[in-house]
Amino acid sequence: MRPTRFATLLAAALLLLAAAHPAAGQGTAPRAGAARPASSGSKYQATQPLPARVWRVPEGTVDLDAVKPSSSRVVLVGREGGALRTSPEQGEVIPGRIPVATVVAVDFDVDYDRFEVSKAMAKGEWGKAVGILRKAYTPFFPYLDVPENNVLEGSMDLGVTMFKCARATMRAAASDEERAQALQQYAAAEGVFNACAKAKWSDLGTLALLRACHCMVLIDAEKARRAGRVVDALDEPSPGDETYGYYWLLKAELARIAGNVTNELDAAVKSLAFENKDVETFPDALMLSADCYQKLSNPYRARDVYFEVAKLFPGTDWATDARDRLSAIMESGVTREAEDTTAESTFFGLEEDMNALADALIDKTRKAGTIFDYDEEEAEASEVAPAK
Repeated sequence: MRPTRFATLLAAALLLLAAAHPAAGQGTAPRAGAARPASSGSKYQATQPLPARVWRVPEGTVDLDAVKPSSSRVVLVGREGGALRTSPEQGEVIPGRIPVATVVAVDFDVDYDRFEVSKAMAKGEWGKAVGILRKAYTPFFPYLDVPENNVLEGSMDLGVTMFKCARATMRAAASDEERAQALQQYAAAEGVFNACAKAKWSDLGTLALLRACHCMVLIDAEKARRAGRVVDALDEPSPGDETYGYYWLLKAELARIAGNVTNELDAAVKSLAFENKDVETFPDALMLSADCYQKLSNPYRARDVYFEVAKLFPGTDWATDARDRLSAIMESGVTREAEDTTAESTFFGLEEDMNALADALIDKTRKAGTIFDYDEEEAEASEVAPAK
């Protein structure tokens, strides 16, 4: 079976990273010995009453793995120092107190219309989805540092949806006021990610910190510099870590801002080569790499990558941008001259005429107004003979 052009691009990227460390193992299931959050001081922070089931071990327990946690239904009403405050039990007047150091897990009651959120996201109605998720998850922010809680992932979903909303607003902005609105939305998303970053017990905490930095990069130059310092202070993740793709995507963004094309391409390739199934990073990393190829006067690779993005992510902003940039390359004629045979194309035995494939995609999408119906087999059948 003949390999696809994309497989070749990915293989070439992997060859560039041959010296990388082997992929790290996947994370293990949460257990009682999860890292403990630091005490947040003695000031009382009230919250609305939040029903939950809390799993805990006796105070002073040293070997958490040797103790079976007990669970109880409570209503959490606030935080005070290193403790959770609960509403008084029946017949009592003094609020209950649960030291966070004894908590191994907590499940909150979360109720919202998940179908409406899914439907809004499918339609790209980010503002509607944000409204529902914000109402559902904001009350739990004071508890995100509590180990193994069940609201961290949903809170992350809120931040991601807010980020997408901000990006859509910025993309459609036609005035300074609309651009300012998009920046405010990025700042709001940053705040949500910072709340999630308090979850030191989970890899999602570090991912949230990276996402907060991404928001900062997109807001202004001063925040971008601060984000750079935060990222530089982090340990470099290993392939397979949940944060790997986003870490290197952010490093690529920071290198782009600094004007360092070589570092930008290196970071983008690391992100896409090891996280090619992560839709939150992969398309952006591909687009950054294609932009680098153009800056490095390699229009053939830029053409190939833009073609793959347009084909792999139909109906998305990535596809629209990739198609526009691909059209500009094809109209310029810079790839019309036959490319010198590369080592990877010889190795994989590729014979595709990428100019013909790109022309076919552009022609078909212009006629249809979409790229959902792009047919690679049909495009290949219509290829012209390669230039001599």
